[in-house]
Amino acid sequence: MRIVHIYDGHEAIYEGQGSLPRIVWNVAKRTAARGHDVTILERQWDGLAPAAEREGVDFRRLRLRTGSDTPWEEVPYEMVEQRTGLGKLIVDRTNFGLKTLNLLRTLEFDAIHVHLPFAANVLVTIAPWLRSRMVFTAQLGELRLNALTDGTDGVAPDVPTALQRFSPDIHLARRVACTTVLNPRVKHIFEQNGISPQQVLHVPNGVDIAKFASVESADCERVRASFDLDGRPIVFFAGTIMPRKGVLELVQAAADVVDAGYDDVRFVLAGETDLDQEYFRRVRSVIDERGIETNVVFTGYLRDHDLLPAYKTADIFVLPSFEEGFGMVVSEAMATGTPPVASNINGVRQQIDDGETGLLVEPGSVQQLADAIEELLANPERRRQMGQRSQRRAQLFGWEAITDQYVDIYEELAA
Repeated sequence: MRIVHIYDGHEAIYEGQGSLPRIVWNVAKRTAARGHDVTILERQWDGLAPAAEREGVDFRRLRLRTGSDTPWEEVPYEMVEQRTGLGKLIVDRTNFGLKTLNLLRTLEFDAIHVHLPFAANVLVTIAPWLRSRMVFTAQLGELRLNALTDGTDGVAPDVPTALQRFSPDIHLARRVACTTVLNPRVKHIFEQNGISPQQVLHVPNGVDIAKFASVESADCERVRASFDLDGRPIVFFAGTIMPRKGVLELVQAAADVVDAGYDDVRFVLAGETDLDQEYFRRVRSVIDERGIETNVVFTGYLRDHDLLPAYKTADIFVLPSFEEGFGMVVSEAMATGTPPVASNINGVRQQIDDGETGLLVEPGSVQQLADAIEELLANPERRRQMGQRSQRRAQLFGWEAITDQYVDIYEELAA
């Protein structure tokens, strides 16, 4: 088969730092490894060639006169909250859609896989004949959709106002052959919004089991030494420092854990800190007010060379998010054998069997989060056994099994 991936995100696929570029890349390269022709269409970022080939995947990059060619300079879900940003986003993604259509006319393809709704909505509007060959993966959780349904459970703390009134994801799902979503609750919301159950499939994101399970002890020692963590219990968080991730609640819980007598514990937070600078200032303010400056370490974004051993060397992984489409970092931690403490939300609940492969806490509950961390810190043997069970559980979310599901979808579209 011939599959084309379309990605109009805010960073490059292969070199990207975020989870979405890694998701696109893992599906694409594994599909190519099975003998299929795979092409990725993306923006031509600064410093990257207009065409390239990596691990059997062809990259075709679009030179645009609109938008930014610098990764992370213009983030779509931030732009929609600003009047000028929304206009720029519409112009840029319209341009992206037009350029994509011109390129598609030169390619032979059996299926198109789109990973964001912005340029794809333009594309299926100007070229409706593409709809029957298109699968859309909606990379979002339920709180960004709840405002569009009756009986909402609230709205995530950093959901732009514009997206509380209109969902480009649902709008696109109504117009393509198939949509995949990351958890059952999101599938239900799409169905509530008039999309046929047969057109919405639950396909979670995956994890590279072999890569995360084979971290060398020397790399773990290197990471411990580089952040001055030797001999100390480590609670590890990976994700962007932003309200939806519950980082403010995490540092409040960290202070409670330290006050409970675990004054040697280190909370290591890996992720970008400048996406929401005002929020980061609030996080730092809590750390200063509670006097836990020496207990909290911000590493910034970590690439795999440091990220994988950071997962492995941690005693506990924590993800206190208010919303996740699919908590991929939870699967990654589990694949290294590190037991997770995470929010009891749909995007995580499918991975963690509470009390067996991790602990679930109510989102926003500082008390429950602190209690769960203290419980595992106080019980090394329980941590060890839970980590072993979580590592076995992670096998269910290996990329090979996820790729099987996407190949089945591509075959249906190509039939």
